[in-house]
Amino acid sequence: MSTLCGVAVAVTVVFAPIAPETSRLGALPVALAAGAVLLVAAMSVSALVFVEANRVSWALCPLLAVSAIVAVDLLTLDASVSAQIFFLFPTLYGASLLPRPGAVVMTVASILGEVAVVTARLPFWEALTDAGYVTATLVTTAVLLARGAARQAMLVASLEAQATMDPLTGLVTRRVLDEAASSALSGAASDDGTSLVLFDVDGFKSVNDRFGHPGGDQVLVQLAALLGARSRRGDVVCRMGGDEIAMLLPGCSAASAWTRAEEILGDVRGHPFAVGDGAPVTVSLSAGLAHAPTDAVDLGRLYAVADAALYEAKHSGRDRVATPAHRG
Repeated sequence: MSTLCGVAVAVTVVFAPIAPETSRLGALPVALAAGAVLLVAAMSVSALVFVEANRVSWALCPLLAVSAIVAVDLLTLDASVSAQIFFLFPTLYGASLLPRPGAVVMTVASILGEVAVVTARLPFWEALTDAGYVTATLVTTAVLLARGAARQAMLVASLEAQATMDPLTGLVTRRVLDEAASSALSGAASDDGTSLVLFDVDGFKSVNDRFGHPGGDQVLVQLAALLGARSRRGDVVCRMGGDEIAMLLPGCSAASAWTRAEEILGDVRGHPFAVGDGAPVTVSLSAGLAHAPTDAVDLGRLYAVADAALYEAKHSGRDRVATPAHRG
């Protein structure tokens, strides 16, 4: 904002003295106008250099810049279109970079600045005409930019949601799980440590072969709901991909995680999964459990240990929980 208004003020100071209608200006008005430029620049520097002044400076700079444009126009006796056009800059800033209330404030401030300049320097009807044209331009610009900014904000929010949530199951993505696991392993969890359980649907390919991929999707959606209902506050349930789901259990010992995983397998085993229009089907899970710091102290190793345990569960009969080989 200060850059835009600084350009406006500087151009006015440079060109106003050589304009025909202001060629007889003395040094004082130009000096005062230059002082307005320096004041805006000083506020901008303070916002960048002094952290404590950031909020105050960034709040005052836009309005101060509008005031500076008004002051320069009045000091240089310039109410021409070339001077009025610079009131567009604060409107551009507010509509494109500020929330809606800020955009309204900057647009209104620009309009008031325009009215102050033209009423002070022009005959009534000429001032009224100029103010009408400029106001229409400022308001239209603000509305169009604000709508564009709102659509962009919605798009960014949608993309962020897609990056953090699986669209099929509503579970979080691997990105969220990684962040939560990194935080837990950094020491944020309790003395019980952190457990990671990887679940995999047994014979999921046969479900897809029998009911098609829509049927498999129905199973995953119901399974996600079941696991979500079994989670505690602070747990993170994530769809890793395909039919593999991970559950991160901060502040959970290996023994407690084992018990919870066994309970979940029992719940799934006894749950009738509705697929298509046919009779409910039975589904079972295999699970691999790893615990930090017992089995690993870093995220990559924790995943690797849990995945190896899941492989062991799948190849030793399925429908069971397995732990790392060194813990039997």
